[in-house]
Amino acid sequence: MEVLWTIILEIAAFILEALIPSKKRKKYRKNVKVLKKQDWFRRLAKDYGPTFYMTQSIRAKILQYNDSLDLQIYRQELERTARRAIG
Repeated sequence: MEVLWTIILEIAAFILEALIPSKKRKKYRKNVKVLKKQDWFRRLAKDYGPTFYMTQSIRAKILQYNDSLDLQIYRQELERTARRAIG
């Protein structure tokens, strides 16, 4: 019975943690929102399907995005990362 309570508490803690947005998660969502306005990004996400957003290396690359980056270089790096990570 004690094991069951431990599992239930761990699940509840995980759900609560997932509901509370962190700075990293907020930045990721903001960057995705900005990048989705780019045609090349939408095509890239469509080509690779749902695994595009779930791959850790791509998520890390999306977190690196900011407005001061050279968009062409960033695009090449993201495409290269997607090819390596997803195939």
